[in-house]
Amino acid sequence: MSELGEVTRHRLVVRFVETDLMGIVHHSNYLQYFEAARVEWLKARGVSYDDWVRAGIHLPVVDARLRYQRPARFDDALVVAARVAEVTRVTVRFSYEITREADGVAVCDGETRLACVGQDMRPRRWPAEVARLLGS
Repeated sequence: MSELGEVTRHRLVVRFVETDLMGIVHHSNYLQYFEAARVEWLKARGVSYDDWVRAGIHLPVVDARLRYQRPARFDDALVVAARVAEVTRVTVRFSYEITREADGVAVCDGETRLACVGQDMRPRRWPAEVARLLGS
C-alpha cells in the first residue's frame, strides 16, 4: 500500500522532435512527461493501467496546471518526480516536479487532477482496492 505523498521518479531524455524553433522543449510536451511519470508511479505499485481499463475504471485528466521555470533542451536528461497530492471520493491530484538531471535545476512543476469514471464516462467512487493504493 502506498502512502499519500510517496514519490516515484521517471527519467527521460528530450528528443529533437519535442523542441521548438528556439531549441527548447515545446510547452505542450510537459503534459506528456507528467503522464509518463504518472504511469511509472502506477507501475511501481504493481498497477497496469490496462487492468483498470478492463475493470471499467478510466482516469481522464479534468484539470492541469504547469509552471515553467527554466528551459530544457534537446538531449537534456530530465527527471520527473510524481506523487499523489490529494485524493477525494472521485478524483486524484498528482503533483510533479521536473528537474534537469545534470545540475538538479528545476525546469517545470505542476499538477493534474484525474477523475474516476466508468465505461459510461460518469463519475464513480474509487473501488476500495484503488482507494487503498492511492492512499485514501
